[in-house]
Amino acid sequence: MVRRASAKALLLLVALAGGGAAARAQAQADPPPELVAFTTPDGTRFLLLPAPGMPLLHWAIATLADDPPALPGLSMAVMLAAQGGTWRTGSHEPAREREALDRLDQHYHAWLANPADAEAGAALLRWQAVAAELGDPEAHGRVMASLPVYRPEVLDRAPVCLVVASTVPEALGDLAERVRERREENALRELQARWIETVVQRADRQRRDGRTALHAEVLALAMPDHPLARDLAPPRVGAPRRAEAIATWQAMQRPERTVHVLHGGFTADSARAVLERCFATTSLPPAAVPPPVSARPIANLRRSVVTGQRLPTAAIAFVLPPNTDRTTLEVAGRWLGGGADSRLGQELPRRGRPRARVSCRAPWPPTVDGASLLLLEVEDPDGIDGLAMLALQVAHEATAAAPPAAALATALAGVQRDWLAAIADPRQLAAATAEAALLWPRQAPRLRLPERIDAAAVQRLLAQVLANPPVVVEGTP
Repeated sequence: MVRRASAKALLLLVALAGGGAAARAQAQADPPPELVAFTTPDGTRFLLLPAPGMPLLHWAIATLADDPPALPGLSMAVMLAAQGGTWRTGSHEPAREREALDRLDQHYHAWLANPADAEAGAALLRWQAVAAELGDPEAHGRVMASLPVYRPEVLDRAPVCLVVASTVPEALGDLAERVRERREENALRELQARWIETVVQRADRQRRDGRTALHAEVLALAMPDHPLARDLAPPRVGAPRRAEAIATWQAMQRPERTVHVLHGGFTADSARAVLERCFATTSLPPAAVPPPVSARPIANLRRSVVTGQRLPTAAIAFVLPPNTDRTTLEVAGRWLGGGADSRLGQELPRRGRPRARVSCRAPWPPTVDGASLLLLEVEDPDGIDGLAMLALQVAHEATAAAPPAAALATALAGVQRDWLAAIADPRQLAAATAEAALLWPRQAPRLRLPERIDAAAVQRLLAQVLANPPVVVEGTP
């Protein structure tokens, strides 16, 4: 039974969910929330961040994308399609709707194989009409609003897929039931429309990103098995079969492959009792866990050249050791190559490269336990010749001694500023915590950043990373 919240509760939810500068400042000044971690009987991992007295509850669910190799982007497409409801919520006749969606899928692919086939086109339109009559993709949204749930949304934080929603604490039990129903009984309505949406978005990202070819070449040399390598390839003509989409959804939603974070106005004991009762069993079929993706060891310097870049750019990638301390890694990357104030950013102009611009990302691309790359990118409109070798020379010189205290403090302040922006309100804190818990399962969730960082640890990390041969890709116009 769905309880309908009062108009006052719903107005409170909408008014407070947006937050405000004063509320964010207060949240940053408050002590970090208590963290309670547990696993429910069905294997679902929960992290609770109770804040008794907070008027809202924010629920974030993090899942690793699991695209079939030939269908990059399918994970996000099914996440979006899942917003269209379940067999219990939105289906007038579940058995007939299942059949209609299967028939629709069959005729859709027959039409794709031969768009000139008038009979296939007519059958497609006929089954589209039947499916539309039997299913209501808007029903799920109406039911969620009645709980009340504010702004349920899907976020693409590749390779993490996030679902975030906000409600009032009194609705926790009802929302838990809906979350489980979404996992177990999803209808994946309007699948092909959501697939086309993700393909168009992917093509648009590639068009706007002037370094797609550069990054694709780095991955081809260092991490060819990472899903991003396929995502950077030009979109292919085609569409998923419904059976493929269902298998992808069910594999991604296995309880042991997700992390749920709840933050807000509840007590840990009462919330845990509700969640353990609701998430007791699953009917999802067993699914093999994909092998972890990590960077290949690089025995010798690997170099390549790509053309078509907006400006001459050198990309230099080093293999990272797995499970490096997150904060140390972020501070080290920012100090070494994080913009004009970094070691590279200051030193390159002194050595004849006054217009060089540098950036650093680590780990890139994101992987579980950070088993990925440290990526330095140096852009210089004055030309590519000698740019990569000069950047490498400066980077190696930087590891000869521990970073100066003032420079390290500046780098740490930048990391803190980015982190505070990422958790600017309680809803964002829940999402960021879920994402980090999924990607860094062996490290405690970050609820406060340290006030200082060990300079010797930064030096040791960079020396270890830069001691290995890199991948160097030079991009030219």
